[in-house]
Amino acid sequence: MQVMQAIILGIYLLAMTFIGIYFTRRAHSSESDYWTAGKSINTFVGAFALFAAIASSSSLMGAVGSGVALGVPFLFAYGFGAVAILPFTMFLVSGQIRRAGVSTLPEFFKQRFGNSVQIIAVVIVVVGMTFYMVPQLTASGLIGSYVLGIDYTTAVIILGLGFTLYAALGGMWAITYTDLIQGAVMLIGMFILAMIILTQHNGFLSLFEDALAVTPNFGDVTQPWMSYFGLFLAFLWFGIVSPSAVMRNFAARDAKTARRSAMWACLLYLLIFVFGLVVASGGAALGIADTLDNQDMIFVSVIDSYMPPILAGIMFAGLLAAIMSSADAMLLAISAGISRDIYKEYIKKDATEKSVTRLGFLVMVAASIIGIVIALDPPQLIAIMVGWVGGGLLSAFGFPIVLGLWWSRANTAGALAGMLGGAITFLVLVSTEAMALVAEPIIAAPVSLVLMVIVSLVTKEPSPAIQAQVERYHSHIDRPGE
Repeated sequence: MQVMQAIILGIYLLAMTFIGIYFTRRAHSSESDYWTAGKSINTFVGAFALFAAIASSSSLMGAVGSGVALGVPFLFAYGFGAVAILPFTMFLVSGQIRRAGVSTLPEFFKQRFGNSVQIIAVVIVVVGMTFYMVPQLTASGLIGSYVLGIDYTTAVIILGLGFTLYAALGGMWAITYTDLIQGAVMLIGMFILAMIILTQHNGFLSLFEDALAVTPNFGDVTQPWMSYFGLFLAFLWFGIVSPSAVMRNFAARDAKTARRSAMWACLLYLLIFVFGLVVASGGAALGIADTLDNQDMIFVSVIDSYMPPILAGIMFAGLLAAIMSSADAMLLAISAGISRDIYKEYIKKDATEKSVTRLGFLVMVAASIIGIVIALDPPQLIAIMVGWVGGGLLSAFGFPIVLGLWWSRANTAGALAGMLGGAITFLVLVSTEAMALVAEPIIAAPVSLVLMVIVSLVTKEPSPAIQAQVERYHSHIDRPGE
């Protein structure tokens, strides 16, 4: 057991739980407060919250582990796509989808395309976000087992239920303000670690030379070009197709705030990958990748090798922050999908706001337990698992969202064809291993686009009211309460 690091992690977890308890009453006062923090989040808080929601364990442990294991070109493909997430999102959807006045991604699909598309979207959200929980829980288990000196299974259960508690109690209010803190902890920790590594190796050029001397294949192209391109596409679209990220737009005060939050979050995320390249180089310089049972543990080894115990504890808190800040957003998306978009919409329309938020609490706990069970035997490297989730969501949601916002001729039949066609194509390609690693969206996303366009054109156009709704998304006028 790493005593100092364990103490710092314990204090950190207690602080996050206290914030969840603090916001409990406000969060449960209305559905709007629970799911979107009353649509009142400003640019500063929103930028850190969006950055923290996207910067998951994959952006830290996963990027470094895969960068050392699969070569720095793999890290670059990941990093370029990930940093481009937010400018791409800012121009294509942030302001437009905020003007829709909805609270969840499936609710947008209902507004734009109708009930059938909403139901399909909920199913994809619940499955996709539950699977996305797995790499976060995997990372928490790896960190917890190392720092606390307990076995991996116990660490996954304890830490998984720990971050579920504050998210379920405080809803979007707690998630947003814990993400503000967690985003800052991530940045500070990564900055300190990168500076220590650069100092010990006398600058970046010397560090990179040391890395190549110990790990010669660190600079090699180890995967087919489709793997790099597929990974790039999956992360480029992540801010558009991930419900956990999209929900941040709904919490913003208005469309302008949503766009500004995305812009500043992009700068924060860029710093994470600059520091990540340094950390990956430090990991390669250690030359221990082949000795580890799980190569995502390279990041932990770097912390242990370069940092004194107190700073190591802060950095472990930063890793835990990356996990918690993304996992809580995923839990909220799952919870909203079932309790708000299914239960209240189709099962009990007259359900009280209190009963809906209480159901949301229970759904979060259930989703967390399912994710924990899957994470007990994780299927791949963290970065690969996240790449699969991003690729799957892009294949199903990417063009139905973008064309729904920008093309008034897109209709319900087209959205259903695009959503189901893309999702099924992706699943077939993954299950048959017909393509290179994480390259599936190169085929599946265009299939979704073609199906949506063709089916929309050969079937009845949307009603004038729906087409007017599309114009409203681009009106550049934020109406009160939207």
